[in-house]
Amino acid sequence: MLDKVIGFFSGGAMSSIENIASEWIETKKETAEAETLMLKTLDPNGMMRRELSRKVSQLYGVYLITSLALLGIEFFCVIFGVDIDLEQLAVTTNKVTDLFLPISALFGAIVTASFGVNYANTKQGN
Repeated sequence: MLDKVIGFFSGGAMSSIENIASEWIETKKETAEAETLMLKTLDPNGMMRRELSRKVSQLYGVYLITSLALLGIEFFCVIFGVDIDLEQLAVTTNKVTDLFLPISALFGAIVTASFGVNYANTKQGN
């Protein structure tokens, strides 16, 4: 009888309980590994991140070209005295150019984050 009690506590059931408990307990390293695995699953080779950076850069370029075009049109209309409603053109140009700081800040943040992730992956050897 004593052998059965000792066997119960030294092996079998206690070992199983210990294995289950160790699976439930997550360490910081395990959590970080799980997050890394999730990122690798979502974007295995960084293609999504590169596509996002490429698309954001293209859209930022469109914004800059549109802003410069509006400023150029307004400039030439004032210089050459073209008969259009300059107040409406000025309002439109002001609305577009007022967005320069927020759009540039967001562009910088997105591209910097992308390069930061790329640097961290390179540093870790991924």
